[in-house]
Amino acid sequence: FSSSQIVARRIYSQGDLASAFAPDSRIERAVYRNEAFDHQYTESVGAVAQWDYDKLVVYCGTQWPSHARRNIAGCLGVSEADIILRPTELGRTFDGKLWYPSLVACQCALAARVLGKPVKMLYSRKEDYLYTTKQARSVVSIRSATDDYGRLRGLDIRLIINIGAYNPLADQAESSIVGIYDCPSVRIESFAIRTDSIPLGAMGGIGASHASFSIEAHMNHLAQVHQKTPAEIKAFNIKSRNTQGSRSFEGDSEIPFSKLHGKLEKMSDYRRKFASYELVKKRDPACRGGVVRGIALTVGYQNSKSFTAIQGISNYSVEALLTRDLALTLKSQAFIGSGSLRKMWKETAASILSIPMNKVTIEYPEMEIYPATGPLTLSRGATVINKLIERSCRSIQKKRFRESLPLAAKAQAKASASRSGLSLFDTPSWCGTAVELEIDPLSGDPIPRTVWMVVDAGKIVDVQAAKTSLRGAAIRALSLCVDSAFEPGDSEAEHAYLSTRIKFLPRIEIDFIDPGRNSSPRGLGELPFITIPAAFYSALTQALGLEPKKLPLKGSEILRLMESP
Repeated sequence: FSSSQIVARRIYSQGDLASAFAPDSRIERAVYRNEAFDHQYTESVGAVAQWDYDKLVVYCGTQWPSHARRNIAGCLGVSEADIILRPTELGRTFDGKLWYPSLVACQCALAARVLGKPVKMLYSRKEDYLYTTKQARSVVSIRSATDDYGRLRGLDIRLIINIGAYNPLADQAESSIVGIYDCPSVRIESFAIRTDSIPLGAMGGIGASHASFSIEAHMNHLAQVHQKTPAEIKAFNIKSRNTQGSRSFEGDSEIPFSKLHGKLEKMSDYRRKFASYELVKKRDPACRGGVVRGIALTVGYQNSKSFTAIQGISNYSVEALLTRDLALTLKSQAFIGSGSLRKMWKETAASILSIPMNKVTIEYPEMEIYPATGPLTLSRGATVINKLIERSCRSIQKKRFRESLPLAAKAQAKASASRSGLSLFDTPSWCGTAVELEIDPLSGDPIPRTVWMVVDAGKIVDVQAAKTSLRGAAIRALSLCVDSAFEPGDSEAEHAYLSTRIKFLPRIEIDFIDPGRNSSPRGLGELPFITIPAAFYSALTQALGLEPKKLPLKGSEILRLMESP
């Protein structure tokens, strides 16, 4: 790419990279690729704009109402007070409705102003597939230095993300690229580049799925180089609490690698299956026996930290008002979540104030003017917003028997640049994932048989709702591994988008780690996107005995790899 295509560039460096890549180190280099994918969210993009006397009312399904309202006002050259934004039901978005709905809402509002009539814009499924944002393509080059035992000494990483024609979130963070591994010397150079494709951006985690897939694939490569199992090479490269100054997982909590790994091994019967598949591969390298299987484990995490410098993207507030009849009203511009999320918010407030859940009302303040507020992404509804509800309700509870009702309280949060300790945005959730797959001997398609997930996400308010959310995200994450990538004009890719391939739906087993009595809920919606592609790729490399270094892989490509000498 040329310098004129560069939209954003970041360089991070720590340690002495030159010493790490000394002659006595084992140096390996590999390049990993991710393709673009459609989000396949529940509802296609659309907006409705109509006049209510002197106010313009806009209905829009968006994860970021503050952004949409601010841009509509800017587009029309009016005050935000003249715009009423009413967010509609979102369904599952997988971060596909962060900023693009704001563009559609602006177009709809401008048309309503010019025509003086109500205007509705609603994309068809095909239009949505062809013209809305997709997961960004990425290329990650990793050069590593290890000692004789496979311990990391240095990582030199170059990350290139294709954002398409434009994207306001071009400066997505690259901080997840080293993952949970300890490395004393690191250099990361990341680029966001502009191309002539449609806008490309986030999907189920801001850049984390690209990063996790790449580093896990490389750790799998190092395991083969050092003739160890992937579990062994990962175990002694895990960052510990006592490790200082590493670019890997940032936080003062211990990484629960052993706990997650141990439970996963029992659930999936990992050790026996891994040894069996390795033995079959040694006996039949050409896979002529007809049964080609692989299994792999990976561990990853998600948090809610800020991922861009856009104004207000990490600002949130919740207002609470307890009336004399013990009815509680909660207000926030972040109250646009699903039914299960609203249930969690109500349960949190009701339990603190000891009032029935039916006395708790959640309101989205469509008329009031608030400072710029962040989007509902990275599970911030379950973490940041829920914690703000807890704080505001505890503030009322402290005053409840000393002051007369009604009582009001407000809680605010803002991502801090300080890394001195964990904040609302940094508390991580953890997930261990195992994937077992089989290669179809006729088509070459990789077919996931079973997915096992062990999740440490704090207090689970509604276990069934949490499992349902994880299963939906897991199926979508698997599609990044087995479906056709987004290619405009490709009839096969378009058909795959408009239909469901039942044979690719595996059994999904989910278990939760007991968090203890005083734990708070943490986010879990992005965990499948962070862990499943990495585990799928590692299982695929075991099954094939090869490293394709990209996802997804078509069946024809896999057959070609299996038949090559």
